[in-house]
Amino acid sequence: MIGFRIARGGFVGGIAGDERELVAGLARDVVYMLGSDIEYEIARRDREESGDGDYFAALEEEFVGVEERVLCEDGEAENDPDAPGDCIPDDALTRLLPDMSEDPILAGELRELSEDSIVAEKVAHLLTFYEGLNPSAEESGGESPAPEKIFVSNEDAPAWLAALNDIRLVLASRLGVYDEETSESVYTRSSLFTSHSPVGREDLPEIETSEDMLVVLYGMLSWWQESLVTAVINKRLRG
Repeated sequence: MIGFRIARGGFVGGIAGDERELVAGLARDVVYMLGSDIEYEIARRDREESGDGDYFAALEEEFVGVEERVLCEDGEAENDPDAPGDCIPDDALTRLLPDMSEDPILAGELRELSEDSIVAEKVAHLLTFYEGLNPSAEESGGESPAPEKIFVSNEDAPAWLAALNDIRLVLASRLGVYDEETSESVYTRSSLFTSHSPVGREDLPEIETSEDMLVVLYGMLSWWQESLVTAVINKRLRG
């Protein structure tokens, strides 16, 4: 990955093809956890932007292919009650959609009133992020191992920051990150697997487990998000 810098009309960073595939997959996962599907959302956005499609066909599509999140008996969430292997950790959903009050009754009322709109906004942010990661064939040089340019417009930067934060929340849940101390510990551990490590590149340890990969992704995305935050702040300070 290459950190973001200020550019005309937005911000420019970079990401390699293999990194792009992993990060895009995380965005897909979070959209799925929120009860939707990335291809469905892409088709819906395309339809809305083009103004095409029959109203009743569009209304019917709202109820096809996107299934409701439900909780498994062991406190996990799944999209299909008949597919117990398809569960998602409830802690991750709790972080994505936290209670808005310590009063359980008020929290339930607020959730009923606002959760759909909050989920829709989060999915929209993740979709903007996902589409920004995947340029058209004309723009992309393919799955190159070298970082390819990523452009984030001024208008899309808030959506990117929100999406990166939600992806990091899910990774944090899977890694048991609950406070600044555990976050710093995971971030430090991730540096052992990257070129930012103080040891020589040839001495870097191999990523051997799925947890190692989650640690690396958490560290990479934390650093990438921080670089975009810094670029956004610096641009605002310039006036």
